Amino acid sequence: MKVRNVLLTATCMLVSLAHSANAAAETIDMFTSSVSSGSPTQLGRLSRNNIIADWSSVELFPGVINPSTTYHYTTYTYSAADLLYASFIQIDFDSTSPNTFISAYLGSYDPNNKAAGYLGDEGNSGNFFGTDPRAFQVIVPGNANLVLVVNTTAGGLVGTGDPFSLTVEAFADTNYNDPVITPEPSTLVLLGSGLVGLVGAVRRKILTA
Repeated sequence: MKVRNVLLTATCMLVSLAHSANAAAETIDMFTSSVSSGSPTQLGRLSRNNIIADWSSVELFPGVINPSTTYHYTTYTYSAADLLYASFIQIDFDSTSPNTFISAYLGSYDPNNKAAGYLGDEGNSGNFFGTDPRAFQVIVPGNANLVLVVNTTAGGLVGTGDPFSLTVEAFADTNYNDPVITPEPSTLVLLGSGLVGLVGAVRRKILTA
């Protein structure tokens, strides 16, 4: 009976481990920051065409404007492991500033070739109605990096220091289901070894009782 109880406990532990990984898989990152005056600079920036990228189609590159104007930008890179094996990514950008703009790239970002790896953007700057954060969606193939680029939209230092909040979420499909995360093999082996030892100890106790 005691061995059976141990096995039932082990099963519950495994189910709990898988469930916990799945439940926590949706939010990849969440933070508040700004483009600083010491951030890198680039010549030109993406045009804001009011088209919000989503999972239903591939967004066309909007083009570059003001190629002789200097803008500040900062990047955030997420690896395939960071994305938790999910290809459907949603980016929420909470910024009341009209002087910041966010876009997404596949693999890496080259400020001298802004079309390379372009995935999509938020369409325009500033929250909806001044209060509701903007959100856009991109699809990132497996084993690929996602790079988010936040740039200023006016020359010089305009827009630097303007705060924004960024949330990155990963989903398994367009129905917003959480990714199913498989625990690392080493974790399962370690847990299994411990359970085997526990069962053996219980059996020895029963035999010597």
